[in-house]
Amino acid sequence: MKGAIIGDIIGSAFINEDLSGTDFQLFRPTSEFTDDTVLTLATADALLSNKDYKASILEWVRRFPDAGYRKDFLKWVENDGNDIYISEGDGAARRVSPIGYASNTLEDALNEAKKTTVITHNVPIRIEASQATVAGVFMLKNGATRKDIKSYIAVHFGYDLSLDISHWKKEIQSGRPLATPVPPALTAFLSASDFEEAIRLAIYIGGPTNTIASIAGAFAEAYFKHIPKAFIKRALARLTPDMEALINNFENQYTTEDAQMI
Repeated sequence: MKGAIIGDIIGSAFINEDLSGTDFQLFRPTSEFTDDTVLTLATADALLSNKDYKASILEWVRRFPDAGYRKDFLKWVENDGNDIYISEGDGAARRVSPIGYASNTLEDALNEAKKTTVITHNVPIRIEASQATVAGVFMLKNGATRKDIKSYIAVHFGYDLSLDISHWKKEIQSGRPLATPVPPALTAFLSASDFEEAIRLAIYIGGPTNTIASIAGAFAEAYFKHIPKAFIKRALARLTPDMEALINNFENQYTTEDAQMI
């Protein structure tokens, strides 16, 4: 789960920035956690504490109400989630990666991804994006190769994963909104040689860099099983003690033994 949060924090300082390459300072003074991190923690807390997903979302958003949410989402939270709320935003894919770690089977992971997504994003394309993210994390955590998940996700979700980084950068530069951030995030991960490169490529693509880097970071952690200690230290310094405690408790419970941070 640290991979997703680190991606969000690093990416937060580059949103809609058009970088010319991947050689840039990763952490900036303005790097901070966003709603992506808060909602990821809400998912993790629900899984760890056997809470209802919706209740956990409401609780964590109220703890951190200034993390960059949409105004209509905050109104939904203020009304205890009693209104019908269907977002057409980037989707719940950015918050679901903990499910990939906590699930015992791929079927369970897919079901749980849908269960939490429909709370706020009950739209087929958003449900599929969440399920693709969770499937990738689950499979990678359990030893799947990148070829395995590329094939599975292309077949089951129809994403064209033959497209490269330059394609996605051009899509962002065109001004057209992404249908979902999952394919470019997957492309960044599939093109990377390590965790750091996955984050750099995700940010180089541009657009909603915190979300793309967060999803790419989730895949990269599950696959490479190595995150530089310096990244963890600098990211955790931007979180609150209760956030850090939850991350550590979750990873002690669900992260595989060989997922060592170096």
